[in-house]
Amino acid sequence: MEGLWGTLGYKKIGVIYPEDPFGAAVLEGVKTALKTHGAEPVATASYPRQTAQVGGAIDTVRAADPEAVVLVGPANTVAPILRQAHAKSWKPLFLTVSFVGTDDLIQEAGADAEGMVVTQVVPPYYLTENKTVALYRRTLGKYYPSAQRNFVSLEGFVDAMVLMEGLQKAGKEPTREGLIRGIESLHEFDIGLGPKLKLNYSAKEHKGFDNVIPTVVRGGRAVPFTD
Repeated sequence: MEGLWGTLGYKKIGVIYPEDPFGAAVLEGVKTALKTHGAEPVATASYPRQTAQVGGAIDTVRAADPEAVVLVGPANTVAPILRQAHAKSWKPLFLTVSFVGTDDLIQEAGADAEGMVVTQVVPPYYLTENKTVALYRRTLGKYYPSAQRNFVSLEGFVDAMVLMEGLQKAGKEPTREGLIRGIESLHEFDIGLGPKLKLNYSAKEHKGFDNVIPTVVRGGRAVPFTD
């Protein structure tokens, strides 16, 4: 939201989200971020979870003429939103979070995914100069040579690395409580993803990263937004 508001200058922001806890959480996150600027979403609309019945939500948010719209959900619901919106010649800046499954979205939405902004919690999986990305690619190639490299499996790989760090800090006979304490002890922990992605956990803070990496779909591929 900070980049959308401050860097790009978009002030009129809408949200289309599923009727489930995750959708409600993202909506609340957007509201909280905008509140710091004395603003709120110009329009919000929900749709039934895991469905393509999104026409009503599109029309509701479109009526407010937002400059940017946050779409929440997996690829099989975000893709229909993009297709139906573009069919109605509605093309604000659409953005979503990594939960969507970026590569699945690109495959399902095709050309309608072009220009979509997706915030990631890991660097692009093809950036081999990144230490942890390179380790991920080598490990996946060694044990699962036929598996496709993508953002989702890289996220899972990093999750496993965090788990291992927590287990090591939990001692030789780890317990549930020891594992939790081990992970919560990771402060400014460099997991090899770059200077903007250092882990910060505590008893009250469990999100891990304070920053995200914005990517944009160009030519059927998610690339860093600055490219």
